[in-house]
Amino acid sequence: GPVIVIRRGSNRLELYDGMRPRRTFGVATGQSRYPTPLGRFEIVVKWQNPWWYPPDSDWADGQEPVPPGPGNPLGTRWMGISSPGVGIHGTPDAGSIGYSVSHGCIRMQIPDAEWLFERVNVGTPVFIVAA
Repeated sequence: GPVIVIRRGSNRLELYDGMRPRRTFGVATGQSRYPTPLGRFEIVVKWQNPWWYPPDSDWADGQEPVPPGPGNPLGTRWMGISSPGVGIHGTPDAGSIGYSVSHGCIRMQIPDAEWLFERVNVGTPVFIVAA
């Protein structure tokens, strides 16, 4: 089945079908102060048109929740992984792709996140490596 490999150092997400590479995406990962965690995880939840709730950190100080729709920092899809508060999601800020700028999450262009969302399930393995 599908396997996701996120290469934190090169800001790439690779989708495999078993051992065969299927597709590679540019992503944004966590900034040095809020790094994307390394390790083996799995997708634990999938939401279409999610709400965004500010994390409890100075990074989001003073921010209010954002309902689904234009300007939502999560775009239209959220795939939460088994690391608390971390997920793979869309972003309306396409200019952030390729950089380490998030609060630990893996950001994708919205059409890419929608494509991936349709091809993975809860339980899909997610490997986050330093490379």
